[in-house]
Amino acid sequence: MTDSFKDKLGQDGFGGVFRGKLLDGQLVAVKVMRESKGDGTDGEDFMNEVASISSSHVNVVNLLGFCFDGSKRALIYEFMSNGSLEKFILRV
Repeated sequence: MTDSFKDKLGQDGFGGVFRGKLLDGQLVAVKVMRESKGDGTDGEDFMNEVASISSSHVNVVNLLGFCFDGSKRALIYEFMSNGSLEKFILRV
């Protein structure tokens, strides 16, 4: 899906974002979250965040899915070919 995380699109305080492709060929952005602390609260926080960001809005990139396996977490977003909004804002 991510071709061994070779195509990194960006990084933020929560983790790295990589280009990926679903089995049907659709391009996606995969945000791999930093490892959790393992104190039991991160899983609940992550699921609350997934519920919060899964609400769709015309001006917000769609969350297509997520992966939650112990301390490993990832968010799967639709791929935006023009990159991040931050690049356009900072271009001024």
